[in-house]
Amino acid sequence: MKVYIFTDLEGVAGVVDFETQTYPGGKYFEQAKHLLTLETNAAVEGLLEAKAEEIIVLDGHGYGGIIPEELHREAKLISGRVLTPPFGLDNSYDAVILLAHHAMAGVENGNLNHSYSSTGIFNMWLNEKLVGEIGMEFALSGYFGIPVILVTGDAAACNEARSYIKNVEVAAVKEGINRLTAISLHPEKARQLIREKARLALKRIKEIRHYRLPKPPFFLKIQFVSSDATARLVTRPGCRRIDSRTVEFESDDFLKLLQLWMG
Repeated sequence: MKVYIFTDLEGVAGVVDFETQTYPGGKYFEQAKHLLTLETNAAVEGLLEAKAEEIIVLDGHGYGGIIPEELHREAKLISGRVLTPPFGLDNSYDAVILLAHHAMAGVENGNLNHSYSSTGIFNMWLNEKLVGEIGMEFALSGYFGIPVILVTGDAAACNEARSYIKNVEVAAVKEGINRLTAISLHPEKARQLIREKARLALKRIKEIRHYRLPKPPFFLKIQFVSSDATARLVTRPGCRRIDSRTVEFESDDFLKLLQLWMG
């Protein structure tokens, strides 16, 4: 089986602060990347134990999060910027894992919660349903008919994942106290949990269905913190301004919708 691992950085055990751990130049940024790479390796090991034949890892953190020379030798890496949808994903894959993810913006006790931008986006809706990165990645995977079989991150991220597919495997490696504070498992314990859950998730693949998109047309509404972003985006095809801080994209095709926004 062929598995796609979509990584982020904010859902890693022990990563709890934007400025010092998720931005280049931050005091603990390199340490955070190291921890992410080790958590990714744990998932790869579990998948290999469950007889995965090909594993592709996407470095999905905006500033980069995977250290290539530390990545498991049996995994292949998608990296580089600018990444645009579908980020190398297609219907040749059998399963998707969302690793080291965070809850959407505004979630109570969601450690490092945000939706794509930690400072710029206030809310997002897909066909009137409030969404964040987890929801959009479930939707993209569902577009190709691929199940998301495992989500790792804090407890809030795991709860968010189960709002899309109730029986998806989850690995909660930390629990948010607030946006910038969390109680984390020891890194070795977190990796052990991820490895076990990845193995179990792939063995359960036939039980976990893919997310089913709403019927088209698709509408992606984005409310920004300031009006600057709307002024830039409103010139794009398929985009209209709702108010000074809100725009809406429309398309009959979900992938095209993402590309209108991110492309």
